Amino acid sequence: MLRATAICALAALVLVPLALACQDDGAAAAPPAKVKVLILDGQNNHDWKKTTMETKATLLACGRFEVDVASTPADRGAAEEWAAWKPAFSDYDVVFSNYNDGGRCLWSEETKQALVDFVKGGGGLVIVHAANNSSGDWPEYNKMIAVGGWGGRTPQHGSHLRRVDGEWTTDPAPTERSGSHGPQIEFVVEGAGVIHPVTNGLPSRWMHAKDEMYDSLRGPCENVTVLASAHCPRTDRHEPMIMTIAYGEGRVFHTPMGHVGNTTPVHCVGFQTIVARGTEWAATGEVTLPVPPEFPTAEATSIVAPAAVTWRRP
Repeated sequence: MLRATAICALAALVLVPLALACQDDGAAAAPPAKVKVLILDGQNNHDWKKTTMETKATLLACGRFEVDVASTPADRGAAEEWAAWKPAFSDYDVVFSNYNDGGRCLWSEETKQALVDFVKGGGGLVIVHAANNSSGDWPEYNKMIAVGGWGGRTPQHGSHLRRVDGEWTTDPAPTERSGSHGPQIEFVVEGAGVIHPVTNGLPSRWMHAKDEMYDSLRGPCENVTVLASAHCPRTDRHEPMIMTIAYGEGRVFHTPMGHVGNTTPVHCVGFQTIVARGTEWAATGEVTLPVPPEFPTAEATSIVAPAAVTWRRP
C-alpha cells in the first residue's frame, strides 16, 4: 500500500505540471481576438457601395477583423434622419471612413463630438481616398486627417506637405490648389525610411496599380508622419501616399490611394496590404499581419482579388 501510494504521488508530480504546461501552450497558441471595424458610408462622390464591398472583402480575407457598416441617410435634406444617425463608435476598435460629404459635414454636433471623443480617447480611424475630401468645414476632422483635398478647402485651411532633401515639411503655398489629380496611372510608392509597424517588412519601392494620384492636399499638418510617397508628374514633387497621425491618444491611418472606378487599384496587393495593416495598427498600435508573398515589386504590379491573397491566418 505504501509503495502504491508513493507511485501515485510521483505520477501526480509529473502529470500535473505537464497538464498545466499543455494548458499554457494552448493559451499561448490561441488566436488574438478579432479587431472590430465599423465602416462609415452612405455619401460619396465615388461608388461607395462597391468600395465598402471591396473593403470588407480585404479585411475579412486576412482573418483579423470583424466588420460592420453604418450608412448615413440617403437624403441629404432629411434633417430628422441625420439628427438620429448616431453610430456607436465606442463599440468598435477602429472606424474606417468610406464617407465623403463633399465638404459640408451633415452629421449632428453630438455625432461629430462622439467621433472626436472616440479617437482622442484611444480609438482608431482609417481614412482612404475620397474620405479625405469630406468635411472641410469641420476643424477637428481636418486635424484628425492632417491633410485633405477639395471640400471647400482653401489656403486658410492649412499647408501642403513637402519633401525637401528627403525630409518632410510644410509649405503654405497660398496661391496653389487644395487637391487635384490627373488621369489614372501606375506609380511607384517609395518608403520614407521611417521605421513603423505598418510599413516594416515592405520593400522600399513597389509599383501600385493604375490609380488616381492625389496631389496638393492641404490641412493643419499636425502630428503627421509620412511613411511613403510617390513622385507626381503633375507637380514634379513627391506627394504623401501613406500617413499616420496622432490625435489625442488615438491613431489615424490615412492613404489617398484606392479609387474605385474599377477594381484594379483596390485589388493591388500592395494597397490591400497597407489597408489591412494600417487598420490593425490604428486599432491596436501593433501589426501582426504579414506581407503577402504576392506583394508587388518595384518593376511590376500585383493584382489579386482579396480572397486569393495569401495571408497567414492569425
